Amino acid sequence: MAQLSVSMHPKLSEYIIERLHRRKISTVIDFVLEDQEKLRIATDLSFKEIIDIKKYLIEQFGGFIKKSSNLLKLEQINVTFTKIKSLDDLLQGGLYPGQIYEICGISSSGKTQLCLTIASNIVLRSDNLVRYIDTKGDFFASRMEMILRNKTYKEKEIEKAMEQIRITSARNPYQLISILQHMTNVLKLENDFHTRALIIDSLPGIIFKFSKDPEFNFILNRLSSLCRFIANEFYIPIVIVNLITQWSSSCDKGNAHSKEEAQKVVKPTLGKYWLHVPSTRLLIEKLNNDYRKVTIWKSYQMKMDSACNVKLAAAGII
Repeated sequence: MAQLSVSMHPKLSEYIIERLHRRKISTVIDFVLEDQEKLRIATDLSFKEIIDIKKYLIEQFGGFIKKSSNLLKLEQINVTFTKIKSLDDLLQGGLYPGQIYEICGISSSGKTQLCLTIASNIVLRSDNLVRYIDTKGDFFASRMEMILRNKTYKEKEIEKAMEQIRITSARNPYQLISILQHMTNVLKLENDFHTRALIIDSLPGIIFKFSKDPEFNFILNRLSSLCRFIANEFYIPIVIVNLITQWSSSCDKGNAHSKEEAQKVVKPTLGKYWLHVPSTRLLIEKLNNDYRKVTIWKSYQMKMDSACNVKLAAAGII
């Protein structure tokens, strides 16, 4: 919380602030919560002056109360459609603002293709931007162009859509943190165009390299805090790509079929700390040929284990 200073109010002189510090009243919240009689004695100000200062500090530093009905309407208006019908139905409409989504799966399961398809579908609207952070160095503009060409034949639309996908590369978690910090300033300045989604593809590639770093937990904490802040402050959905690990839970050694009956435990990577960061976690799995199954693995709002089937094609995920 902000420290009390002379610039906050004309009545808060250096002399008064020093007297408040002696009584361990050093922050805005300390002042607002303190008893008015004690503040009067500490500052020699009148009750009216104390009340005026409190009221002013609350207006400047306090939060705003919003009606839940207004928040619901705002959320419904700002839902970002993936335009993959079965996926939008699974997600009860699409990607909700302020939410962190995680797409998990094994290598080559279609995670990146799903992200590229979502990005292309969003930017086909003229006023939409997608911010795409590539940590693997495998973002191919040619693949994005192929997806767009399967959705529209107009060259101008394709060129404009390509421009509306803002690509940034990060090669280590410190670069990623720096990019997200800078993005908070960029998002404040948006006018004609509005960012409708932030995609990070992916986290494990750069996080695992620093898993033995003494600041590893700090890195994860900082990343989760920045993602939550961006999602809530700018009211956009964030999509993060993650991998999965499979662990075998062996049966009784005396059982001849123990190997066949061993239970495979599938878990997302990045450890226990990251488990609770995404509000919705999706698991994408290979089926026959080009088909994929997308399952709700974790969600606070949607039914667990609900699933839909999609297909990987030249037009991306359909």
